[in-house]
Amino acid sequence: MVFTLVLGSCKKNSSSSNSGNGDSTKTATNSKKGADFNVGTLYGSYEGNVVNLKAFWYYTWGTLVPVPTPQNCDFVSMFWGQGNMTASNIAAVQQAKAQGQVKYILGFNEPDRPDQSNMTVSQALAYWPQLESIGLPLGSPATSWPTNQWFSDFMDSVSAEKLRVDFICVHMYVGTDDNSFVQTLQTVYNKYHLPIWITEFATADWKASTPAANQYTPADALGFMQRLLPKLDSLSYVQRYSWFSGDPGSAALWPSALINTNGQLTTLGAWYANYQPNGAIKP
Repeated sequence: MVFTLVLGSCKKNSSSSNSGNGDSTKTATNSKKGADFNVGTLYGSYEGNVVNLKAFWYYTWGTLVPVPTPQNCDFVSMFWGQGNMTASNIAAVQQAKAQGQVKYILGFNEPDRPDQSNMTVSQALAYWPQLESIGLPLGSPATSWPTNQWFSDFMDSVSAEKLRVDFICVHMYVGTDDNSFVQTLQTVYNKYHLPIWITEFATADWKASTPAANQYTPADALGFMQRLLPKLDSLSYVQRYSWFSGDPGSAALWPSALINTNGQLTTLGAWYANYQPNGAIKP
């Protein structure tokens, strides 16, 4: 999704040694937890936010490794849309691969939406062999909902044309129903039998016209997160997840903010940071 969120110009261009009670004195060794911030984030900095959230991996909706980049935290490259499909970008990711800086690739960002990468299934398929040629594990395009027609058509064509998708990228903006969330994931897994990365998810009220009109509160979002994350960690087919931090001024998403207007962790952000923390991450 693209909003004027914590991303600024968000062109969107499980083993555990932590019980999940917010105890940051224990460090997870193989957490699924990630973070996502545009390099132009309005609040804090992308690097500082990723470090403060104690993430094990992160992405910026960008293709190239950003500088600076947090240490002991995997950067995941994304080919956001058609504009990223250049020979120089592909060569740069291949070089980063050779240097051990990039280990995974994320496919196109919400190609089903006109305000996102806005691609037809045929256009996405035409570019796909170029992404395969990089030789890294390759995530599917992430549509605005994982069971919509665009995604079904794309995956049907991938199968028919014998193309490669190594894991499914999922975006899910919901209310606070963790059981329904997991049921949707199970539906996706049952259909494709591929690992799942949840690259964007949060509590959202799309009907809210102002922050005050949002039916959810930060406490609601926190309760949802506290119920859901242990379930995601228990699902072997969910390999990674990254909460989407809403802009504190967003009508739809402000309860989901991990970072406040001063660039500090919200209560929700602090809980996320201390759940399955990466104790080795540093600037």
